[in-house]
Amino acid sequence: MAPRPPTKVPSVSHSISILRLLGKSGESMGVTAIARALDLSPSSTFNLARTLVAEGLVDFDEATKTYRIGLGSIDFARMALRGDTMVAALRPVMERLAERHDAAIGLWRAADSGRLLLLALAESEAATRIHMAVGQRQPVGAGSTGRALLAARAADATTLRAAHAGVRWPSALDADSYVSQVHEAARLGYAVDDQWLNPGIVTVAAVVPEPGAPPRYCLSASLFAGRHDASGVAAIGRDIMAEARTAGQERE
Repeated sequence: MAPRPPTKVPSVSHSISILRLLGKSGESMGVTAIARALDLSPSSTFNLARTLVAEGLVDFDEATKTYRIGLGSIDFARMALRGDTMVAALRPVMERLAERHDAAIGLWRAADSGRLLLLALAESEAATRIHMAVGQRQPVGAGSTGRALLAARAADATTLRAAHAGVRWPSALDADSYVSQVHEAARLGYAVDDQWLNPGIVTVAAVVPEPGAPPRYCLSASLFAGRHDASGVAAIGRDIMAEARTAGQERE
């Protein structure tokens, strides 16, 4: 007998949909706009939104009569991040890499939503440094992290082209070049994004292997462009790859 699908409580499901909508939009929205986007009745949307406001998950602007994602939602994200054992295991590795290469070292995870989530960050002690916000997300194909994960997953050409199309590239990176870069990452064991995603920033990334599981975690180094030549970037890539593989083996 096939397992029964999980039962959904409509009010809970709709409330989560409102949170996701407000989080993705990044802008304040009125009841009518929310209801239209989610195909809900305005009255139900109003009641759900007011409940989310009362719980501190959504903020309400009295002047504009609009809603936006609230800071209370961050508490849930922080609790989820604390429960990820990979963060604790990789923290010493990240701090070593940050000090060794004077770089911002990030630990990323591929989420079920198809996006990459920054779980943790280790920064160098330099006066001028690159900062990222823990909890920030980006498309699964973006940056060196996306290339490294897709390479480790041996993604086919169709998947790679779809991943490329899902990113807003500030620089003109065509799909063929992107596919070639992913293939190069598969050959080297690490990926490089040379200012394609963020002008002025070079990133290098390698997957953290998990025994018996598809690639989900990735370590990245973010560097100011021009600080290292090609051989220096390659050396950082090999170092991150070695540290990531060692960390993965220690978790077996």
